[in-house]
Amino acid sequence: MSECTFKAIIPSIGTAIKIHGDGGWRVQFDIGMDQEAAALELLTMRGQVLEVTVRPERDERESKHDNGTIHI
Repeated sequence: MSECTFKAIIPSIGTAIKIHGDGGWRVQFDIGMDQEAAALELLTMRGQVLEVTVRPERDERESKHDNGTIHI
């Protein structure tokens, strides 16, 4: 099974998360150029059902009150 891991953000635009009337969702991610090689693996996965896990990146220097924002 192929797998890819990369860092990304959900942009602060109103259309980043769309809820369709027919029951589906669409989520947009911004991926930095430093993550491009890992994210390119997504191209090989087009048309496949994906299992998606999303979690905020944690930096040990961040306070425990941080909102989990990833800076690219």
